[in-house]
Amino acid sequence: MDTRRRGSEGCVRVRGPDSAPLSLRTRAGFRGSLLSSLYMARSDRGGILSVLGDRAFWLGLVVIVVGLIVFALLFNSAVMPIWTRHDAAVQVPDVKELTPEDAQSALLLAGLDWEEQEQPYNPNVPADVVVDQSPSAGTTVKPGRRIYYYVNVSPKQLVVVPRVVSLSEGKAREDVGDRGLVVDRVEMDTLRTPYENTVTRQEPAADSRVPVGTRVTLWISPGVESGRQVTVPNVTGMLVEEARAAISEAELWVDSPRAVQGEVTRQEPARGERLSPGQEVRIYTESGGD
Repeated sequence: MDTRRRGSEGCVRVRGPDSAPLSLRTRAGFRGSLLSSLYMARSDRGGILSVLGDRAFWLGLVVIVVGLIVFALLFNSAVMPIWTRHDAAVQVPDVKELTPEDAQSALLLAGLDWEEQEQPYNPNVPADVVVDQSPSAGTTVKPGRRIYYYVNVSPKQLVVVPRVVSLSEGKAREDVGDRGLVVDRVEMDTLRTPYENTVTRQEPAADSRVPVGTRVTLWISPGVESGRQVTVPNVTGMLVEEARAAISEAELWVDSPRAVQGEVTRQEPARGERLSPGQEVRIYTESGGD
């Protein structure tokens, strides 16, 4: 509906649906449509009804409401925590001379994070405890700050690996455990000995020095093979290691722990005798034997 008004000079001014100020009609987007509709509502008797029926008005209103909701959510999740905790602070506890476990408990109680660092062993300070920290004790920091502490880690004690070859599996496990070592794996060997389930080899080797807790692998014998015989080789005059290799190659067993160096001066049984695979041949040297 057009509204006609007569001015003081008799001219007629006409206002229609598009007669809102240009500044309102040309504003981009839903905001412009919304403001334009409101202006027309104020200028027209039936403006309220026309606004309520204006699709652009409702779309603009929805956009504004959604924008306000999003802003409120962002403000609550991002801005409020910073605003309300900008003065929050805690003091770093003193964790020096504590064990790593106790240091972690103290830092957790203070609401702080941590990271453990190892440093080369210093014999002049206690071992396996915290010797330094950063930031230092008493420093004021934000909750959740990561604290670095440094542990004087002691070197592992070295022990001598026991000799368990020729022992039963059970006895070998016992001797290994007594040295602070761990039997990690036991495997059946193809090398036969006179007695089933006795140790034929070990790794690490006997008399080597290893850290406490080192894992040891054992090989055990399936026992003597019956129904077949092999010939005893001649090892007299050979070096000990050569003699051991020759006897093992013949599928016979040789232990003789005291024969460790030099030439073999004697052997039992003598060369040429027939034995079952896995039976034992003893060797002797000038420095020792059997």
